[in-house]
Amino acid sequence: MRNKLFTMATLLSGLFVCALTAQAQDSVELPKPAMAADADSAVLQTNGQQDTPDIRPLAGAQNLSIGSQSTSHSFLLPSFGVVTQAQLNPYSSSLANSPSLISATYLSGRLGVNKISRQSELLVDYLAGGGFSSYSGLGNSVIQSLDFAETIHSGRWSQLFGEQFSYLPASSFGFGGLGGLDGLAVGLGNVGSTPGFRQDILPNQSIMTNGAPRISNTATAQTTYALGYRSSLTFGGSYGTLHFIDGGLQNSSTANFRGGYNYLLSPLNSMAVSYGFSRLMLSNSPQRMDDHSVQLSFARRITGRLSFQVGAGPDFQIFRAPLAGPRTVFTWALYSALVGTYQFRHVEAGFNYSHGLTGGSGVLPGAKTDELSGRLGRAFGNWKGSLYMGYSRNQALQQTIINANAIAPQSWFAAAQVSRGFVRFGSLFFSYNVSGQSSLAAVCSLPACRTNSLVQTVSVGYNWGLRPIVLE
Repeated sequence: MRNKLFTMATLLSGLFVCALTAQAQDSVELPKPAMAADADSAVLQTNGQQDTPDIRPLAGAQNLSIGSQSTSHSFLLPSFGVVTQAQLNPYSSSLANSPSLISATYLSGRLGVNKISRQSELLVDYLAGGGFSSYSGLGNSVIQSLDFAETIHSGRWSQLFGEQFSYLPASSFGFGGLGGLDGLAVGLGNVGSTPGFRQDILPNQSIMTNGAPRISNTATAQTTYALGYRSSLTFGGSYGTLHFIDGGLQNSSTANFRGGYNYLLSPLNSMAVSYGFSRLMLSNSPQRMDDHSVQLSFARRITGRLSFQVGAGPDFQIFRAPLAGPRTVFTWALYSALVGTYQFRHVEAGFNYSHGLTGGSGVLPGAKTDELSGRLGRAFGNWKGSLYMGYSRNQALQQTIINANAIAPQSWFAAAQVSRGFVRFGSLFFSYNVSGQSSLAAVCSLPACRTNSLVQTVSVGYNWGLRPIVLE
């Protein structure tokens, strides 16, 4: 029933997006179709500013974007942030020396790099910070995050090399009570762009665990060949790991391969057919899972306004040394993403939804995961209001765990934030977050798994940045 609801919600959101974009066409000049070979000539004039259309392949490893602001300069964008928050009941009150109210402060610095030329595009987004908690059981923590992508164009060929790395003291799902890492420092905004890798190729962390430091890393390589003005072939691979520093939770690694055919239906619409293979491996376990999937994808892009993509298809899973159940399973997989910036209404929106086989977030030895996250923001002069939400459900696999049908942890969070801009890159914000995690007692007895079913967080912070530093 839940899977049907997710599918219906995704299809309805697609119809909603198409209705909005039909309205938006009246006020937006249609961009020229652009494949990798025509990247230099694809520029759109929007509200007096030049925007470069997004030419990322639909069958590739990156999320589609609304494009970027065209500039003749490459630049560095440094920024800094401080956040103080109070959490109510973040841990089980039955634990000894576990206070019901915990305060924490995060200090962070961020550096964005955009280096764009006719032949290449280098995007880097690096965040470093530290957290200081009043709870001795949690102590101090370190935060590291790096998103890197370089795309090189040569005639009909285009190569992508990328990496996404993070070192966090807790799950990245709603991290810090702010809807994710972006709340800890000034983002790149519409001055630059970030690599934006697809959620379904990254190690999944959608089960909330606190006080469990972990390293997540995914390296990606991809090549695209333009067959002509409308069509191209994309082939790529990635290798991702999720490693827990203190042990106890399940480490995992995943090798992925993807190949696909991209076709431009019109200046705004494109489609792709892709095949994906992934091998999921668990540390200290004989279980290994192979996943074969075929997806038909559709995308709609309006430069500077909106991008929407959805892909779905059959999924064939093969389990090695299963404890119970069939060795092979035939099911389905789906991935969908929306990014929207309605400048004429001062509204920004985005969501991601994925359904498929994951590593189980360190708690389960593999899981069938549904994950949904979204954001909505609206500007009111110097003020901006934002809403964040996320929901996940991880169904245990009968091939890897006993009584799997009765084990399906659910996590969710919702956050509201109000911020006021100062000068160009500074902002003061206030936020309220509430999150929940169903009991993990049946599968995990570690302290990191003893989270309360309801946690509330109030935060106040200030972010400020410097002017972009022009490189050339």
